[in-house]
Amino acid sequence: MPTTEQIAHYYEGLCTIVDSINAGKTAEMGDREWEIHSTSNITWLRTIVDADFWTDEDMTAVHLIID
Repeated sequence: MPTTEQIAHYYEGLCTIVDSINAGKTAEMGDREWEIHSTSNITWLRTIVDADFWTDEDMTAVHLIID
């Protein structure tokens, strides 16, 4: 079981990915690069959101992306 600090770190990373996806493709990214970036991150979000260590973290933004 992860420590409280590790859970906070995972959640911070999760929120960073959500923000990145919600911001959309940057001007510097090509279409293929964005496709790879968003697809791999959404796949990770689908996996991590089901982890059994979450406590009261708000996953609303994640579910808006993955559902």
